[in-house]
Amino acid sequence: MTRDISFTTEFDRFDNFREVPRHSGGVAHRTIHLFFEQRTSAPDSFTVRMHGDAVPYDGNGEWRGIMRRKPSEIAVAVQTALSCWFDDVVRYRIPETRKEYYYDSLPVDSFGAAFAQELLRPVGLKLARAGHKLLQFLFTEGDDGLKRLWESLKGALRQGEQVITVHSADVFIPWGMLYLPPDPATRLNGRDAKWEPSGFLGYTHLIEHSIGRAEGYHHVINEEGGALLSGLHFDTRIQKAGDTPPVIDNVRGLMERHSEIALRTRKDEVAEAFCDPGVNEHVLLFAAHGSALTFGANGPAEARVVLTDDEPIRSSDFEYWRSERSERMASPLCFMMVCAGGRAAPALHEGLGLALLNLGVGCLVGPQVDIPRKFASHYACRFFEAFFRPGTRVAPIARDLARRYLDEQATPLGLAFTLLRGMDNHIAAVPEDAAPVKAVNR
Repeated sequence: MTRDISFTTEFDRFDNFREVPRHSGGVAHRTIHLFFEQRTSAPDSFTVRMHGDAVPYDGNGEWRGIMRRKPSEIAVAVQTALSCWFDDVVRYRIPETRKEYYYDSLPVDSFGAAFAQELLRPVGLKLARAGHKLLQFLFTEGDDGLKRLWESLKGALRQGEQVITVHSADVFIPWGMLYLPPDPATRLNGRDAKWEPSGFLGYTHLIEHSIGRAEGYHHVINEEGGALLSGLHFDTRIQKAGDTPPVIDNVRGLMERHSEIALRTRKDEVAEAFCDPGVNEHVLLFAAHGSALTFGANGPAEARVVLTDDEPIRSSDFEYWRSERSERMASPLCFMMVCAGGRAAPALHEGLGLALLNLGVGCLVGPQVDIPRKFASHYACRFFEAFFRPGTRVAPIARDLARRYLDEQATPLGLAFTLLRGMDNHIAAVPEDAAPVKAVNR
């Protein structure tokens, strides 16, 4: 005789997915897998598929549909959304003075909670509208299958926190900046419309973007043990005399406390290290000026980052160094304290993200838009304070920082940092008998 027994688990031994088992098999359970694949028979459309516990199989076939959008249309729609962030956040000036950019630092610390929250309300509404417009754009032009998938996805997102991997080498979207009103009855275009922080996907959900399977990829960093190694790639000019706090020194000091560092400020130093298969660091950090694809009088200029020597490192340089290296890097985490450093696109020249993943980076964290240097430094320090705790995964760090900055500092800029991979990436446990790490330049 058998009997079904109902039970409830009263604890989460993974601490809301922040802690994972410290071995190579520990991966977070995804509740939604979302796929975008360009159709070879119709290049101006995409097959969209979805599965996962949040959108369970009901015996009536797979969640699948056709999105009828041209790649160029998607690129323009993404740029329109990002331009809203640039104009209404990055370059937003205090209305009364028009003398300083309001989001350069932390608004609550600089201007007080009441004033900061007052200014956030209209800014947040503009961002919510832009994020909702882009989300609707992706799922409302297609066949009946896409309509059904969209309705199922909206229902899942409104249920509560989801763990989401978006799979695509063809479609790159700033997922954390998209917005879905928690209440289906909300009409964001009304004069008195209200927005809620939880409507931003990066505030509520854990989201990563995967470009496909990479041979040799590992989500556990420094599993073999030993000292952590970090490569720091700086444009020291972004720290100005009298900066309080010092935007470069603070980041470097934190990295030195937790790892052995190699400091590089010239393109030739980066080239030598990246081409050498004997150089395998656990963390790569870029703190420098940079940009995604731009257009000027002389035509398009590919994505680039510039260190102290003022010699641009272009996306094509990373590709060249990959061929010279002849083997992949050992899946380091790469943090881009660089304007648009988290941008990726199907064309390598449009962003730095794809070129770095091709080189062997295991997880890339970076902003989709230009980021004020003081905020970028503060975010980087908070990120690595959490990341250097063994077992702490990247995705919850990024999501929790987005929440904290919005809730406690009335700034939405934490939502601009997105993940190329990162759901499971973490540092392995340090053996109890390991010697303390001594920070030295290599």
